[in-house]
Amino acid sequence: MSDDTLLGTPITDEAIAAVHFFNGRLLTSRDLSREQDARRTADARVGAATGGGIAWGLEVNASGTSAGSVRVDPGLAMGLAGNTLKLARPFTVTLVQPPSTTTASSDGGFTPCKPLGPGTYVAGDGLFVLTLAPIDQPHDLAPVLAIDNSRTRCNTDVTLEAVQLRLLRINDFNATGTDARAVARLRNEVAYDCFGAKPRQSAHGQPLTSAVRMASQQVMPLGLIDRMRVDGSLSLCEVPLALVYMVGDAVVFIDGQSVRRRVAAAGATVPWAPWLGERLQATAEAQFAQFQEQVAETPAVLAEAATQSLSWLPPAGFLPSATDWRRFLGARAPAREVPLAAGDAPEVLASALACDPVQLAQTSDDARFRVYRLGGTATGPLLFVRDSRRIRHAEQIWLDGVRADLPGVSDVQSAIDTLRNGTCLHTVLRPGMDFARVERTLADQSVVSVCFEPGLYELDKPLSFTRIDRLHIQGHGALLRCANSEQVLVVVGGGSVDIDGLQLEGGKVTVGGSFNTAHGLGGALTVRDTRVVRIRGVSASTRDGNELGACGIHVRLNEPADTETPERWLRVHISDCEVRVGARQSGILCLNADEAHLHDNHVRAIDAQRPMQRGITVAGQRAGDIQVARNQVWDAIEGITVATSDTSGKDSPTLQTDRLELAHNRVRVQLAGIERNESRYGLFVGNVASARVQRNEVHGDPEQTAELPLHGIRIAGVFGPQVLVRDNRLQGTAIGIRFQPSSYAHEQTLWVMEGNVGEGLVGQEQRGNLIAIDEKWFKRVILRDNVELP
Repeated sequence: MSDDTLLGTPITDEAIAAVHFFNGRLLTSRDLSREQDARRTADARVGAATGGGIAWGLEVNASGTSAGSVRVDPGLAMGLAGNTLKLARPFTVTLVQPPSTTTASSDGGFTPCKPLGPGTYVAGDGLFVLTLAPIDQPHDLAPVLAIDNSRTRCNTDVTLEAVQLRLLRINDFNATGTDARAVARLRNEVAYDCFGAKPRQSAHGQPLTSAVRMASQQVMPLGLIDRMRVDGSLSLCEVPLALVYMVGDAVVFIDGQSVRRRVAAAGATVPWAPWLGERLQATAEAQFAQFQEQVAETPAVLAEAATQSLSWLPPAGFLPSATDWRRFLGARAPAREVPLAAGDAPEVLASALACDPVQLAQTSDDARFRVYRLGGTATGPLLFVRDSRRIRHAEQIWLDGVRADLPGVSDVQSAIDTLRNGTCLHTVLRPGMDFARVERTLADQSVVSVCFEPGLYELDKPLSFTRIDRLHIQGHGALLRCANSEQVLVVVGGGSVDIDGLQLEGGKVTVGGSFNTAHGLGGALTVRDTRVVRIRGVSASTRDGNELGACGIHVRLNEPADTETPERWLRVHISDCEVRVGARQSGILCLNADEAHLHDNHVRAIDAQRPMQRGITVAGQRAGDIQVARNQVWDAIEGITVATSDTSGKDSPTLQTDRLELAHNRVRVQLAGIERNESRYGLFVGNVASARVQRNEVHGDPEQTAELPLHGIRIAGVFGPQVLVRDNRLQGTAIGIRFQPSSYAHEQTLWVMEGNVGEGLVGQEQRGNLIAIDEKWFKRVILRDNVELP
């Protein structure tokens, strides 16, 4: 609400009343005092416009002479009311004492400032602010003339505009004792409350966009000191000197920089105080100085992660040269330090101080730091600064493309884009790219290295790489998802492929295959007709289906290679992969491999009550040297299968697998929801010249097995001279090991089954349920040290 006025009309509210002198006027002491008050008020207004703060000196330190006392150095300050405060020499003040009995006069006082008391003096724990405040003190006497009607013959000669030290309790923070970490955190948190860090951050997140105007003299509460001025506990006439934390009569710490500010004027526009003005700059300087003061007095803070003792870090600060800055800055540390010329350090520091401080516990604040080593030597001090983005864009910075061997490039952003899109052997893929163009560009290349940047890639159709002689794919944890197909990444043709660190999520299962699988079983990762395949650390998943139509990883050679031409063999190495399989689908499928090593993979059904059809399968028309070891398969109807089929139409099929080692695997069979006529087993081995099946574990559900008989290990087909089945553990199946040779390839055979253990087997075999062998072959098999337990 405002009063009405007219142009040119004098407005006398709070006008300075200057005494008018003229000849013949009768002057009294009151007139002269009024004139003094008018001059003081005018001076105070000039001071208030200049701003409050400390001009120089007035440092507060422990006295070192007695407990509960501090030493205040001489100096000059100005209150926000415009009054000056000067301490002419150093003083030691005892903080724990009874109230002062000194009487100060309030008559003829400094007009802008009302008389203040001596402050709060208490013994006990607490956090206090020590201030310098004005006080008027009468001094000396002067005679009174006899013409005065008063009987008093003398009166005060002068009034000293003196200063006093006051101690004000802060009630917003609780005492924390003397634990070093707790004290360090208290000091840090109260300092940043004084700086108004949180309200200022909030204001920066929501800048004022309306046309609201506020009175220029109105205080916008930000920090602790501002709030104390608003509630009247801290006068505009007094200047804070230091925070003091006391336990009993002992001073635990003195923090001057939390409340000390250089003389700085308030901004003319109050709503923009968090953004502009000298006071904001003074606060930034105080944040920097407070950090340096605290770590200098408590260097143990730098010996561990900052989060252990601090809640805030300034946007810039110096660290001793030997500081382990990676440990101190933690997750906000850069990858490496950068040398910085000492002459450039002031500009870097000044630029960083314009940024907000960093709240360490706030996860939404993803601010990081840069670390500079001054002087370019290992012994130079360290400067950390908040790593803020520059306003100037990379497109605006010129670059010599000819010198950089980047034809047609003339700015930094274009150079970065060109380099990211690839060198002669390196192609970087990012979400949202035109992958059809990438496929066309890379097809039929001799050597290609593809790097996926981390992120989510939503594909309309599978990403395909064709006929690349040597292909290396580095995933960096990127997630590729194709909702329209069970296939996500397809590699066709070429000499070799290495795939590492990708995540692949297949979509709709298409029974009969899609996108030219040639055999109707698409894998989230499909590699076809590529001679050397290495897959490591890949995560692949399929969706549910009513019929078998998809698998997690599918590697195949459409036509098996001639055993006499090793350069055409399929060599497969799959390790450390995580495969999640939908109902009735398959995990890992490898067909027609001459060498296959599958180890340390984890294959599991997405839903244990809706089992996958097959876990790991190595099959086809032939196989050479096969190793399947240390894999885990959970909740499959058919756990691990290594078998080949003869398609020649002969009455007696020939051996198709040369060597097999099936070892240290763990399989859990799940039979929920299947039909009685469906095949089911933990491990299956068929048509092998030399087989070693050892130290595997197969687990079944006895209740399911009683309804649907389950074989823990089934070995069937044509076998060569060596079949060793050792040290396996079968639990909860109907038959532990079923051995069903159809014929043998050599007259002399070593077929041994030893050291196997069965537990809780529920079959009905006459000779026991652990090992079941057809009568025809029983005498050829060596049985020893096998144990069947209840």
